[in-house]
Order: sequence, then structure tokens, then C-alpha cells
Amino acid sequence: MRESKFTIGVIVGVVILMVVYLFVYQVRVEEAGLYFRLPWPIDKVRKYSKRVRVLDGKLAETQLQDDWMVIISMYAAWRLDDPVQFEKSLDGEEKEAEAKLNEIIFNETSRVIGKSVFDDLVSIDPNRLKFDAIENEIAAGVREAIQKNGYGISLVAFGIKRVAIPEDVTKSVFERMNAERDEEAQTYRSQGEEEKRAIIASAKEEAKKTLSDAEARAKQIRGEGEAEEAKYYEVFAGAPELAIFLRRLEALQTIAQNARDRGTPITFVLDTQTEPLGVLYTGPQEGENK
Repeated sequence: MRESKFTIGVIVGVVILMVVYLFVYQVRVEEAGLYFRLPWPIDKVRKYSKRVRVLDGKLAETQLQDDWMVIISMYAAWRLDDPVQFEKSLDGEEKEAEAKLNEIIFNETSRVIGKSVFDDLVSIDPNRLKFDAIENEIAAGVREAIQKNGYGISLVAFGIKRVAIPEDVTKSVFERMNAERDEEAQTYRSQGEEEKRAIIASAKEEAKKTLSDAEARAKQIRGEGEAEEAKYYEVFAGAPELAIFLRRLEALQTIAQNARDRGTPITFVLDTQTEPLGVLYTGPQEGENK
């Protein structure tokens, strides 16, 4: 009898669990708890994961505003944000969500890239690049489109993964970049030549000024010397023989100094009329005979 009651109790418990399973479902996030539902097929329960999914965008060839062609690929990280909207708009299918997201990314990329120029994406001058601004504008457009269409998903992260150049225009791009470098190099050379001319002109002007100052100083020194010389002329005017004698001594001193500077000996060739050897030519004077 006891075993029969136990068996009946187990059966009743299982039935209750089955009824609970059919009429109750559990929500684990956002208003978590147990909720009532009608059994299938009246009501059905679908489980969705809120994990982050990563979408690798396909390579897409896009034309820039300056008619250059580039190939761009994007990446996007997304997750389920509103299960009800996700179910209504995309039938709860992740593949459908990724297809719609790819379409939105392509349209926004074409829109933003279409009004950009080549130097905004590829340039030897970092100041010309607008890579981050372009990336942010595309991401903002993708978020707005997702919100507008009510897909029930949200964009977690977005970025440009790769920028490539079509093979048929690679040569043209390299030629253009080389031309830009040559133009930049020519600019630097021109600036260098201008600076060179400015330095030379400044040096010439400085040399001219220095020479003018030196000539003015030389004139001043000559004037001072001539003034001093005039004083001595007044003294020597009363004794011309002394003046001549001092001039001769000065000449000999100059000759001796030059010889010493060159390291050469001095050889004097004198005739008998040169004083004090004149006595050999004239003989003793009358005073001396006495």
C-alpha cells in the first residue's frame, strides 16, 4: 500500500513538472524570473544569446570624390539588444541580421568614402589624413540606420580593417606619390636656395660694413699718425741731417726685421764713399793732419 502511494506521488510530481514546463518559462536577464505561457503551438519560447558577434566585412571597391578607386574592408562587433524587435524584423535569424548589417555598412561606406579624396586615406603627409574621422562617420551612420530600421541589435565596435588599391591603378598611385615627393623635394631645394642667397647677401653686407668700418678706422689711424708725424717734422726741420740719419736707421731696422722673419742672413755691399768708410776714399781730413 505504501509503495503504491509513493508511486502515485512520483507520477503526480512528474505531471506537475510537465505542466510547469508547458505553462512557465524563465527569463535569465532583464526582468529575470518565471513567466506564464500557453503550451506550444499557441506560445513558443526561443532563446537568444546576448554575446558579442564579430562580422568581417567583405572587400568592396569604392570610388572616391577625386575619381580614385580604393578597396576597403570593415569589421563590426554587434549583439542582440531587443529580442522582440529582433524576432519581428529579422525572424530571430543571426544570418539575416548579418546580411542586413553588411548591407548597411556597404551603403554607409560608399556614402562617406564617395565624398572623400585619396589623400584623406593614403598620404605621405600625416596632416592630410582623415582616416579616424572617416571611420567615425561611417560608424555613426551604421548605428543610426540600425536604430531606424528597428532590428533589435546594437553596434558594439566598428572600424576599417584594410584599405587597398586596385592593381590596375597601383602604378598610377606610385607615380603620383613619387611626383608629390619630387615636388616636396623641389620645394625644400627652393627654400634652401633662398636661404642660401639670404645668408650670402647678409654675409656680403656684413663684410661690406666691416670693411667700411676698417677703412674708417684706418683713415682715423693715418690721420692720427700724420698729426704725430707733423709734430716730428717741426723738430726735424731745425736738424735735417738728424732726420736723414734717423730715416736711414729706420730703413736698416726694417731690412733687418724682414731678414729675421725669413731666417736669411744680411749681406751689406758698401763702397768706400759710404760713411764711416768714406775716410778710406777721402783720406785724413785737414784737422786730423794737424
